Amino acid sequence: LGIVKDPILFMGKPKLFWWIIGSTHVWKSAGFGAIIYLASMTSIDPQLYEAADIDGASRLQRIFHITLPGIRPTFVILLILNIGYLMEAGFEQQWLLQNGLVQDYSEVFTIYVVRYGLKLTRFSFATAAGIFRSAVSILLIAIANSIASRMGEETLL
Repeated sequence: LGIVKDPILFMGKPKLFWWIIGSTHVWKSAGFGAIIYLASMTSIDPQLYEAADIDGASRLQRIFHITLPGIRPTFVILLILNIGYLMEAGFEQQWLLQNGLVQDYSEVFTIYVVRYGLKLTRFSFATAAGIFRSAVSILLIAIANSIASRMGEETLL
């Protein structure tokens, strides 16, 4: 198109690495999330929307007072399930998209364990770090589950 005269090395600029990781993660998970939330929205009684329409509710009022409370249990369950992956921090994407130019910016806990523990054959360190990561993930899930139960949602545990 002639908009940019010089090519931009997106994967070679450390400041752009996390923007690329974030946007590719959103792109990767948006489709599945849309399917889950649309399926959840089908369980909402259509008579609620008809009654709100007759009462004169605007589209935003119907969203905030019918749709969002209707998909709240699905949102809470998906939040609890995804909090367990917080310590992983998208290992696969960062492992595959990193290169020598952005290596200092792309290293997360799991990549550090793979490099230091497995490549240097420090298997005991890698095992201890994996157990630590699992323990922290379980703790985060338990905290999120207790917060959800305090909010009045059914809990997983």
